[in-house]
Amino acid sequence: MHLRAFGILATFLLVSSACFASFELRSLNITITLNSDGTAHAVEQARLFITGNNSIHLYEQSKVFNDLSSWTSRTGISDIRTHVSRLYVELEDLQVRPASVERCNNLAQTCYATLTIDYNIYPITENSSGILQAENYKPRTTKYSLRSEAFTFERSKTDDLILPKGTAIKILVPQKAQQITFAKVPDNLDKDSPFFVFAPDTGNTYYLGQAREFMWSSQSPFKFALSYEIELSLEEEIVGFFSQLQAAIFTRLLSAEGLAYILAACTILLSIVWLHSLEPK
Repeated sequence: MHLRAFGILATFLLVSSACFASFELRSLNITITLNSDGTAHAVEQARLFITGNNSIHLYEQSKVFNDLSSWTSRTGISDIRTHVSRLYVELEDLQVRPASVERCNNLAQTCYATLTIDYNIYPITENSSGILQAENYKPRTTKYSLRSEAFTFERSKTDDLILPKGTAIKILVPQKAQQITFAKVPDNLDKDSPFFVFAPDTGNTYYLGQAREFMWSSQSPFKFALSYEIELSLEEEIVGFFSQLQAAIFTRLLSAEGLAYILAACTILLSIVWLHSLEPK
C-alpha cells in the first residue's frame, strides 16, 4: 500500500514538473561599492529556483551566454537586468556570470542557481554627477549624495522607493567617509545606537560609527537617501591639483590648437638651427 502511494506521488511530481517547467526569482541582492572619485562598482546576484528538467537543461545550455538580453528572454524573468538607469549613468564592463545548478531534487526536478551581474558605474559625461551628486562646499571637503532617482525600482506616489519581495540593497561607502546621514536607518544598524548623533547647527543626525556597509531590505515604501563627506589632507589636495594641471596641459597640447602651437614652435626652432648653420665658421 505504501509503495503504491509512493509511486502515485512520484508520478504526480514528475508530471507536475514537466507541465510547469519554469524559472522563478527567489531573491535579489544588489551591492554597490562607492569609490572616492564618485564612480561605483555594482554586483547584482539573482537567486533562481528552477523547475523541470527542460528548464534545468536550458539553464545549463545558456551558461555560454554572458549578456542580459539572452538571460532575460530564456528565463522569462524581467527583473534579470541592471537596476541602475542608463538615463543617469554610464554602465561599462557589464558581465553576467551564471553559477552551476545546486541543491537539486531529482525526484521533484528542481534546482537552485545564482546569476551574478557586475558592472562599473560612471558619469555620462565628465561634468555630470553619475550615481553620486558631488558638492565642494568648503576647502578640501566634498559632500557626496546618493542619487536615488538613478535606481529603477518602483516608486510610490510620494516618490518613496518600493523594493520587491526578497530584494536587498547594500551600499558600501569609502572608509574615509565622515558625517554620514540617512533618510532611513539601514536595516543592519540600530536606530537607537549611541553612534547616531544629532547636530543642532545643521539639523541633521550623523552616523559616527565604524560601519561602512549599509543594507536596506524593507518591503514598505521608504525614502532612500544617503550622504557623506570626504575631507582631503593638504598633501592630497596638492597632489590632486598638480594631477589635474598635468592632465589639462596634456589635453591642451593634444588638441588641434595645441598641435598647431607645437608645429609652429618646431618650425621656429628648425629655422634658428638652419640660420646658425649658414653662419661662416
